Amino acid sequence: MKLVKIFIGLLVVIMVLYFLLQNTRLVTVDLIFVEFPNAPVSVVMLGSLGVGILFGYAAAVAIIISGKSEIRLLKNKNKKLSDELNDLRNVSIEESIYDNDGNN
Repeated sequence: MKLVKIFIGLLVVIMVLYFLLQNTRLVTVDLIFVEFPNAPVSVVMLGSLGVGILFGYAAAVAIIISGKSEIRLLKNKNKKLSDELNDLRNVSIEESIYDNDGNN
């Protein structure tokens, strides 16, 4: 399975490189504070792909960390409730309660 993933990854890299090599036109990139005249389209596409990957990775990490935090919180709550339930099960029952119920 690992070889299949490596093969698919290499295939994707080759396709991306071929696609980038086909786009050699020069364009002007105007960001909010910076302007890049005569930037190749392939570099712009590669840069936007890289920024998108970084933002996606950061979002995934944030979701995973918050999920693990919630799981830890729920495990602690579950342990407290289990301990409380075990304590209630082990409380001794007074026999005088049963004596009074039968006389009514």
